[in-house]
This record gives sequence, structure tokens and C-alpha cells, in this order.
Amino acid sequence: MIASCKEQVNQEKIVEKVKVRTTKVIEKEMSIPIHCSGKLSSKEESKLSFKTGGIISEIFIDEGQKVKNGEVLAKLNLSEIQAKVNQARLGLDKAGRDFKRANNLYKDSVATLEQLQNATTALDIAKSNVEIAEFNLQFSTIKAPSNGKILKRVAEENEIVEPGSPVFLFASTDNDWVVRVNIADKDIFSLLLNDTAEVKFDAYPDKIFYATVSEVGNSADTYTGTYEVELTLESTITKFASGLIASVDIYPSMKEKFMIIPVNALIEGNETEGYIYQVINNEKVKKLKIKIYKISDNDLFIKSGVEEGMEIITEGVSYVGGSVEVEVVR
Repeated sequence: MIASCKEQVNQEKIVEKVKVRTTKVIEKEMSIPIHCSGKLSSKEESKLSFKTGGIISEIFIDEGQKVKNGEVLAKLNLSEIQAKVNQARLGLDKAGRDFKRANNLYKDSVATLEQLQNATTALDIAKSNVEIAEFNLQFSTIKAPSNGKILKRVAEENEIVEPGSPVFLFASTDNDWVVRVNIADKDIFSLLLNDTAEVKFDAYPDKIFYATVSEVGNSADTYTGTYEVELTLESTITKFASGLIASVDIYPSMKEKFMIIPVNALIEGNETEGYIYQVINNEKVKKLKIKIYKISDNDLFIKSGVEEGMEIITEGVSYVGGSVEVEVVR
């Protein structure tokens, strides 16, 4: 009876250990690629409009067509504008005659200095009125500012348009192509001008295009809280169209130090925090909470919660819990 009790006590002392595999936490200085998406556009996109308002008499170009520098795209009905030019010129002629008369009278001591000065001022005003009227006449025609393409036409012939109201959305083809992407606040400060990037388009699935960071936004979008970054594509003979959706990987030149462990060490968590198991003295287990900076396909980049050299369970984590002891399989 006594022997039987001893055997039972010995059996209770036997603890079956969970076999696990582990790895060491490593610290590494590196830059993590920033994956994002954006839209391709011309470096120079502008809204073309008339300086003055009026009735559109002719539109010579359709949406999607290519245009040459200086090509006439649209005209206003010039009847009223030309009449104002004629009126200004007639006013200048009269002011010129008045000035000449006042100047002669002043020389003969018939007119006063004030009368001559008034005539001089009236002549200057008349000249300015002519310049304004002729300037408005000049910009009552829309011309292409460079070689490019009409992305959108937002007005039609015989419509009345206000001064400055857009008629065309124009993209220049003389300048670079750019991709504009939106970056989260945690990534924006790791970017510098001229950082490199790889760009892919669905239209060219087998090609990788290279770009550099040309502009970094310094204020967040009111609605999304993200920052706009502009990437300038390297010169290429590939044909592009404004509006192509791009998949982008940006490689920051600024390196940071990260604690790195395999992603399969994660017990539970989300994109910002989670839990892992640490092995102490090759058998004891401790559950640790970690702050995650980024998750890649294979690794966790950790902000805090671990130190270099810690032994972390990577295989067998689903069988570990509570006060269980483990056996590390090498």
C-alpha cells in the first residue's frame, strides 16, 4: 500500500514539457520599404480658361486629343470685347488731343499748370485703358501653353462662361510624368527628397519603372490624415496616359534600428501591438506584450517590448500557455 502511494506521487511530479523551437531577437539598422498606391499624371496639369467672361463662339478641340504649343483651342464671341477695345482707343485719341491743346495753352500762359497736369493724367489713364482692353482681347482666346493633351472639356459652344471658369483640363507632355501617393504619418518622416522607388502599372504588368521622391507634403489631408508625396518617373519611351493607377514601393534612404523576429512568433495581435512567448532558462515561458512598427511577409519590426538576444518561441506557440514548461528543440 505504501509503495503504491509513492509511485502515485512520483507520477504526479512528472511534467510533460512542450517541445518548441526558438529564435533570438536581433537588432538591425535598416530602412523598411513603404508600400502604397497612387495615380499617374503629368507634372504640369492646369485648368485653361478665358480671362474675360462671355459667350463661347468656337471650340476647336475634343477631349482626349493631343495639341501643339500655341494651338488655338477655343474662342469667345469678340463683338463686345472688340467694342471695348475700340472705345478705349477712341478715348486715347481724345485724351491725346486734350493733352496737346492743354500743353500749347500752358506754353502761351493761357492754361494753368493744374490744367496741364489733369490733361497728362487723363492721357495716362486712357493709355492704361487701352492696354487693359487689348490684354482682355488677347486672352479671349485659349491657346495651348505647351505640347500636351486635353484630359477633359467642361464647356460647350454657345455657353456663357464666367471669367476664369475652367474650359479645359490640360496636361503637358513636355514635362515629366509623376505619381502622387498618400503616405501615413508614421512613414512620412522617414522620407527624403531623391529617395528611390519602384512603380508598377496594371497596363504594363511585366515592367518595373523607377522613380525618385520629388516632393514631400508638409501638411496632412483634412479627411484622410495622410500626406501627399510626389514621385517623378525616370525618362522612358513607354507611352503613358494620365490617370493610370500605380502600385509603388518607396525605399527610404534614412535608416532606423529595429528589433526583428519572425512573424510566426506572434500569438495574437493587430497591426500595432501583439503578444509573444519568451523562453527563460530553456524551460520557463513568459508572455510579452510588444509594440509593432510594421509587419512584413516574414518578419515583425518591433518598436518596444523586447531586447536583443531574447529567446522567442517561433514553433509550437499554439501548445504553450499558463505555467507550462517547454523543451527547446535545437
